[in-house]
Amino acid sequence: MNLTQRRKEFLYKIINLFHHTGLPVHYATVAQALGVSKWTAYDILKELEKGDFLRREYTLSRGEKAPGRSMVVFRPTEKALQVLSPSNENIAKDLKAKKIEDWSLARERLLSIFDNLKNLNPQKIREELLEEMSRIELPVVFSAYTIALLVTHIHEMNSRGIAALKHILELAPKPELVLSLFAGSVIGTMLKNMKDAVNNKILACIRRFEDHISKCDNQERRLLASFLTEALQRSR
Repeated sequence: MNLTQRRKEFLYKIINLFHHTGLPVHYATVAQALGVSKWTAYDILKELEKGDFLRREYTLSRGEKAPGRSMVVFRPTEKALQVLSPSNENIAKDLKAKKIEDWSLARERLLSIFDNLKNLNPQKIREELLEEMSRIELPVVFSAYTIALLVTHIHEMNSRGIAALKHILELAPKPELVLSLFAGSVIGTMLKNMKDAVNNKILACIRRFEDHISKCDNQERRLLASFLTEALQRSR
């Protein structure tokens, strides 16, 4: 089986989780660690199992709703450890490079929208962003898209609000507070139209955004806060 970069990412993560706990890993844990859906994680782990990189096991669930029910978990095989252990450092570098590349492409794409915001249809922009976001799994990129979605929303509601919002955000001392305050401010503008289907989708994105922010490292938070500042500046 071809061990693609994406499969390496999942295998690298499950090996690290396994080494930290000494226990086989549930696919939901991998999903949370990588910021993807549990079904995406399960499908990729099954592919790695077919390639003899993982071994499926069953353990008893400790959940209160179904005590004694078996749960599928995965353990790295010797093949996985032999393939990855000697080059863990290189794999980490590869994954970091891919992450930087994805971030740079997303940033360029989104900033181009702000440069032409006055000449674009806000509704069409939101629809395009929401459609693209349905395929995005990297947390920092999804968060950047959420920022773009919310800035577009604010600009349509009241372009003067961009300047006021920028001033308010300057008072927040930390990047995570800037990002949370921004999301909360936008929610306030949406309360009158909570039944609107698009607004409900945006609110779902905000919830995922808040979850990602809590898990991002400081460097990613700084990147996103800087991106937000530039987005507001360009959209005025």
